[in-house]
Amino acid sequence: MPKSRLPSLIFRLAGTICIVLALSACSSVKLFYGFADSALESRAEEYLDLDAADERVVREEVARLVAWHRTAMLPRYAAFLLRQAETTDKGPWRREEVETAFADFRVLLDDTVAGAAPYIARVLARHTAPGKVHHLETQMAVYIAEERLEEQEAPFDELLEERVERRVGNLERFIGPLRDDQIEMVRRHTRPTVGDRMLWLDQLEKRQRALADYLRRDPASATLAAFVYKLVLRGYDIVDPSYETVSAARWRKLEALYADVMASLSDEQRLHLSRTLRGYANDILELAAGD
Repeated sequence: MPKSRLPSLIFRLAGTICIVLALSACSSVKLFYGFADSALESRAEEYLDLDAADERVVREEVARLVAWHRTAMLPRYAAFLLRQAETTDKGPWRREEVETAFADFRVLLDDTVAGAAPYIARVLARHTAPGKVHHLETQMAVYIAEERLEEQEAPFDELLEERVERRVGNLERFIGPLRDDQIEMVRRHTRPTVGDRMLWLDQLEKRQRALADYLRRDPASATLAAFVYKLVLRGYDIVDPSYETVSAARWRKLEALYADVMASLSDEQRLHLSRTLRGYANDILELAAGD
């Protein structure tokens, strides 16, 4: 499984539990979910200054989060995947079907973060002392600096090919090998987005600063949960309203890519996609049932 480098503690925690939904970071849903507890705990350890009591709270909250996610969200993920399989079985995808799929995906993402936020908040609520906030700030700043340097030093063509390769790999996990014209389609859609990463890192730095400032107020877990939810999904409302336009444009670009790729699928690729979606859905339902 490739290492996922999501940008900050709360983005890593929220991102980790959303990976099953995206189904792009691991070839086996069951394999990933078997490591969910330790993956979430390692994210917390990477950013937080944990003593023995803190480690116990992290373990307890992660266990509760995974249990909630298993029963509340996994059946909904499976239903989402089965709906996409049914759409695939009908024939070539239409643009409006892709739009519906994206809208449904974003509802699931929203509900996942909303449900996870209280568990994350109960962990963060123990890290409002000046020393702990400073530790968190330092760790987050290191990540931002490393990511910026990587973006600045890499030639444009290298960044482009890296992103194309990642997107092609994600698509091929579902539909099998892409044709040359489909790979070129991915490249054409990816080229205008290469600079988006630096914009996101600027936005992320502002969000991480906002998180540290909020923790210094020593908020109650309930208000902290609401803040975490908003910071993850609509952080621009807190730190930079102008980024809402950028965020919306990024979603539109991604949707346009998938609309073109899905419309281009051969009969064989659609059959492969349908079988893959149903296979993932079955795995997820077995996980939800505790199998």
